[in-house]
Amino acid sequence: MITVYVFGNAPKPVTNVSRDLRVLWALEELGLPYRLHPLDFARGELKSPEYLRVNPFGKIPSIDDDGFVLFESAAIVLHLAEKSGNLLPADREGRTSATQWAFAAVNTVEPPMVELFTQDHFAAGEAWAKEHRPALMANVQQRLATLDAVLDQRPYVLGGAFGAADILLSAVLRLVQHTPLLAEAKHVAAYKERCESRPAFRKVLAEHHQRLAA
Repeated sequence: MITVYVFGNAPKPVTNVSRDLRVLWALEELGLPYRLHPLDFARGELKSPEYLRVNPFGKIPSIDDDGFVLFESAAIVLHLAEKSGNLLPADREGRTSATQWAFAAVNTVEPPMVELFTQDHFAAGEAWAKEHRPALMANVQQRLATLDAVLDQRPYVLGGAFGAADILLSAVLRLVQHTPLLAEAKHVAAYKERCESRPAFRKVLAEHHQRLAA
């Protein structure tokens, strides 16, 4: 059975956007059995010697798939999709396109959104943050405008079918849901809502909030 290392607790702003949600969402979509291994962020368990043997960076999430240990949310989601034979196109070029969009989600779209999220939630009162925020907003707007054009003519990034790359991309978009930027990109906003309306995501999010509130 797959063991998933998740947050047992986390700073409040992070609880709604933590990357373990991406892995749990994929597992629920794929119907793969799994168990949780919550780690206590407040007590430093992410930096414990035991966990650093799983993930040398001390980050969440990681998995142990019957002895195959893997970290990084995009790598895990793609691994699970390959393992199950679902959420990825059947042809090689289609799978490569899915990988492209997975990389785009975490390497191109996510970084400016993480920077804006971090600044807004952890440094909003700082003078340097206020000065830097317009540039961050412009960077995020540019990414959203590009996505808006892509999603104008298709419901999901690869076309008509929801897939692994959509889990990653729509999860990344949650990082800026505290801003008005998504509303300005109507196709992106509709895409995010479409992805998050899936029963698997709703189940995972509810259980995630319940676990972190305990």
